[in-house]
Amino acid sequence: MNHRRSLMARAVHGAVIAGTVSAGAGFAGSAYAQQDTALEEVVITGSRLRRDRDFVEVSPVATLDMEQIQGLGNLTLEQTVNRMPQLVPDTTSATNQYGGAAMSANLRGLGAVRTLVLVDGRRYIPAENTGIADLATIPDMLVESVEIVTGGASAVYGSDAIAGAINFRLRDDFQGAEFRYQRGETSEGDGDTERFDFLLGAGTDDGRGNVTFAASYSERGTIMGDARDFSAIPLVTSSTGEYVPFGSGNIPGTVISLQPAQFPLINGVDLSNSDGSCPGPIQGVRFDAGGQPVPFCRPEDQFNYAADNFLMRPMERYQISTLGRYQINSQVEAYAQFFYNKYEQAYQMAPESVAPTSFGQGGGTIVIPQAATNPLFSPQLQSFWAQNAAFWDADGDGDYVVNNTGRRFEEFGPRNFSFNIDSFMLTGGFRGDLEFGDRNWAWDTFYQYSRNETTLTNVGLLSKSGITLGLDAVIDDSGNVSCRTQVRGCVPVNIFGTDTLTPEMAAYLQSESVTDNRFEREVAGASIAGDLFELPAGMVAAAFGAEYREETISVVPNEAQLTNDLAAQAIAPEVVNGAYDIFEVFAETRIPLLNDQFGLQGLAVEGAARYADYSTIGKVSTYSGSLDVDVNEQVKLRTGYSRAIRAPNLDELLRPVSAGFRPVNDPCLAVNNPSAAVKQLCVQQGVPSNIIDTLVDSARSGYDLISGGNPNLEEEEADTLTAGFVLMPSMLPGLSLSLDYYRVELEGAISQVDGQLLLNDCFATGAIDGTSCQSITRDSNGNIFEVNAPLLNLASREVEGMDLAINYAFESLPAFLALPNHGATLDVQSFSSWQFTNETQVLESLDPIDCAGRYSGTCSSGPVRPDPDFRSLLRFNYRSGPLRLSPEVNYIGDLKLAENSTPNERGTQDAVVYVNLNGGWDITEKINVFFGINNLFDKQPPVWAFQAAGDLNVNVNLYDPQGRNFFAGVRAAL
Repeated sequence: MNHRRSLMARAVHGAVIAGTVSAGAGFAGSAYAQQDTALEEVVITGSRLRRDRDFVEVSPVATLDMEQIQGLGNLTLEQTVNRMPQLVPDTTSATNQYGGAAMSANLRGLGAVRTLVLVDGRRYIPAENTGIADLATIPDMLVESVEIVTGGASAVYGSDAIAGAINFRLRDDFQGAEFRYQRGETSEGDGDTERFDFLLGAGTDDGRGNVTFAASYSERGTIMGDARDFSAIPLVTSSTGEYVPFGSGNIPGTVISLQPAQFPLINGVDLSNSDGSCPGPIQGVRFDAGGQPVPFCRPEDQFNYAADNFLMRPMERYQISTLGRYQINSQVEAYAQFFYNKYEQAYQMAPESVAPTSFGQGGGTIVIPQAATNPLFSPQLQSFWAQNAAFWDADGDGDYVVNNTGRRFEEFGPRNFSFNIDSFMLTGGFRGDLEFGDRNWAWDTFYQYSRNETTLTNVGLLSKSGITLGLDAVIDDSGNVSCRTQVRGCVPVNIFGTDTLTPEMAAYLQSESVTDNRFEREVAGASIAGDLFELPAGMVAAAFGAEYREETISVVPNEAQLTNDLAAQAIAPEVVNGAYDIFEVFAETRIPLLNDQFGLQGLAVEGAARYADYSTIGKVSTYSGSLDVDVNEQVKLRTGYSRAIRAPNLDELLRPVSAGFRPVNDPCLAVNNPSAAVKQLCVQQGVPSNIIDTLVDSARSGYDLISGGNPNLEEEEADTLTAGFVLMPSMLPGLSLSLDYYRVELEGAISQVDGQLLLNDCFATGAIDGTSCQSITRDSNGNIFEVNAPLLNLASREVEGMDLAINYAFESLPAFLALPNHGATLDVQSFSSWQFTNETQVLESLDPIDCAGRYSGTCSSGPVRPDPDFRSLLRFNYRSGPLRLSPEVNYIGDLKLAENSTPNERGTQDAVVYVNLNGGWDITEKINVFFGINNLFDKQPPVWAFQAAGDLNVNVNLYDPQGRNFFAGVRAAL
């Protein structure tokens, strides 16, 4: 192996967890096969030290080679990487609600911001203002291997590597031309995918230089929520634990939520249910055709929002990548990389569900001037307002102030959240060797610039100014109904009734939010590595380096957001411009202590340290140490400890304020049988005392969680311990096994406090003036309307578990298992991961919550992803002549209900097993066809209902929502 590769690629003995690598090969005789796709040694981006021998036994957590990556037929790398059990699927191609732009990686469930993604050992293009990378933008045609290492790696690579690092190695020595076409779809005929890839490489005759160019186009169609039985109708867990039909209380035609104690005060509509026409509870007044007021019965009248939700996101992606290197002389090589992505994707939700709000009013409060005589209202609607003047116009000024309104603006069409992403990265540098006497040192210097520009557009939103002006209707001098105030092309509107909002009215009321985001990163670095001196047991190796990084963000909302004109927007955001820089120095060393002494083949210690100066948090330091024991050729032991940090990113420091909808379990509701002390606290919070004994949930059945950045955040600090062994028994040639234990303890974790936890804390402490109670806002009916939850450095996080990796390679199978006139080989791989603990203590007043192997409650609420306590992946790689077959079994362990969850009819979630099959056939030396069936037995995802799984009833991150899906394609060496 050359010095350039070994500089960044060898394994740190004590800081990594063992895994395996399978030797992959392309189709025989082609340019694809000639690119040395089989990895001759296991390497990992865990150290900058140079090694004087091959440390195959210190393999990474897992290595995926080129054949595995391309053979799975996935459109994005995130789908491939997330099959590995060490990762908890985070934002994926199927994430609709609570998903951002980046298809991210999340090691150990500690969060994508704590997993550092590298390409050839360097940070990749930032995908959003958090700085995380989008795996869907990494050019997989160029990926030679993927290396996954867990454990704190901050001492080696700096901030963001608390959970570990994932490095994508690119092949920069390709020669020839290759074309690939692939198409796929589900067995239901939707979710179609298509991609074109072209790869071109050329090298100099003397081998000193090479240029590789790759271009790719990919497209994915949608799968809608109503296209699958499990997500066609929203379900909710009832008080008895059963799954029952559910929907939104914000319905077409408008609803006014009322408490039972208020029913006798409302005239013109029978809310007593005297005729028994409402089987479920009455929760207020809704407006039917022509504006006719009728009781709002739940669940009969609720809205099915699932039909317009995406179960699979659409995507269109263009990629161009260029890699180049040239050996200037025997000691200096120049290199460069360029990546460009044009990328469009979207998630979608049902039409605008909002509490219509007039300017100057609280959420859900509208002012209707002269409602009883509004010329746009029908006679029955005018009569209804006139009969209830005492309730909504107590001061008699003619302006009706109507609280707790909700409406589904079906006339707007679905809310579509589209991401238009334009990003690129340019890296250039020099590397080479320096000779100091009889020792050779490798050096590397580079400069990198990357930029991501993302425009987030959300259409189909309600304008506050539109609703304010449009509801103030009069008869003009020409005898026509018009707006009292003629500005911005005002159109008089009537939102009361399922058939009253005309296309012209809908067009006037609609608005959109457009946010332009820009993230820029500049990095300059230098490192040098070699041997310092020799001890009796061997050479002492060392590496030194320095790095400077500057990151800048810009967030520019459009006018509708800045003027707070959007009804769904609780607080107007601001234009954000921010930056920070960091200067770091680092060092590593490896000291051999024993060499074939005291019954040990080898014993060595390694250490790394990094000192960083941030413009935001100041000076911090990290370190790591490890002990490696080579007992003999069959048994290797290692243990390591590291102190890692993560500085708050610019998004966490400066994020604009926003609101997101969450379900709620309110202790004040009568159904929860609140005690006298709880009732007293509820009244102090704002529940009217006259309805405290009969308080029911609002039609919304949830609240808005208000969040934003916090400029006072400090760094996170984590301690990581790993210990394990590698076994390669001589009695079983071809077998390798590794078992490793890990524990990560994280203090000061940056996170948003879940709104339900704030609510629980408020009632646990009973302190009305405390932070938790003060964060809760109730509406005039006493229901929770908003919870303010900024980002904070929380108390603690801890994850603990164990990884097992087994590889058994059969170099020659019996003849009856091979094609005629061909031999056959089989490589069996197994990756398993146990998680014993995944504990979070958010607030000191609350007990820690352990989510290892649990779901529902706060263990799968909103953006929190559930994490089974056991996952496993078993893969077979069979090759005989032109045939390649690679079946795999993906095992997702069972999950128990979280302690703070609502009991449901499923209870313990049984384990789920997926079987996938892919393969290929070499038609000629230059043409290969490939195919695959994922989810072979069409296993449907388990139904958890709304409280545990969100809008689509199922967890689309952990489980496959597509069902059986197929792909096929052709690859040709030109």
